Amino acid sequence: MSEEKEGSVFYVGIKDPIEIRRSMLESSKEMLQYLQRAEKFKEVRKEKAVEIAKLKEIMKELTGLVRKLRSSLPKTGLRAKEKKAPKPKKKKSAKKEKAEKEAPKVEPEKPKEMTELEKLESELGEIEGRLTKLT
Repeated sequence: MSEEKEGSVFYVGIKDPIEIRRSMLESSKEMLQYLQRAEKFKEVRKEKAVEIAKLKEIMKELTGLVRKLRSSLPKTGLRAKEKKAPKPKKKKSAKKEKAEKEAPKVEPEKPKEMTELEKLESELGEIEGRLTKLT
């Protein structure tokens, strides 16, 4: 009885076996391509992690160098003031513009307050001018 089961082989008929084999091979090919892409993606991810680690080390080094630089510079009360962005001007109506053209207002110019940095720059310019006259 066991010989009958082992000896009897069943075959199943497949219609168009070449087409089925082709589709199986194409599926295997696509699967391998996806696996290759996944491996490339993993490599890129590892490279990215390495580059981020390098960047963090560089940033730590820069932070330490800036800290050293600031500690070695003399302490002063001079600070450069932040320049504010000019505010957009509102458009005037045509009537107001015409009236202003006909009777222009004369406003006295206010002397612009100079910051410490601007004062120092102007003094430096004066000194350089004197030096050029001497030579």
